[in-house]
Amino acid sequence: MRKWIGLGALALLAACDVPQAPVVTGPDGQARIRINTSGLTCYNTRCLDIDPDARSVRQIGNRTTGIPRNIDVSDGAVTPAEFEQLGVTASLAGGMGSRGDRG
Repeated sequence: MRKWIGLGALALLAACDVPQAPVVTGPDGQARIRINTSGLTCYNTRCLDIDPDARSVRQIGNRTTGIPRNIDVSDGAVTPAEFEQLGVTASLAGGMGSRGDRG
């Protein structure tokens, strides 16, 4: 139990030091988060590894999973709501010791 609390605290501290992704205004006037294709894209203390070419997303410690079909990443940016949805998708992918890893 202490291990998980320690890892959670470490992740929280690490999130504080990570630079936030730039937010730009899209052609529709809506705020959009620029995807960092050479590393993590961080926004509101959450960091995701988003690969628009492979249409995949990964949260640190979890497996890589596909980007939901309703999210368009072809222009290299997502809305804050889409980023949140990507975070939920990445969280549900599971990681080491997840149910899918068990024989």
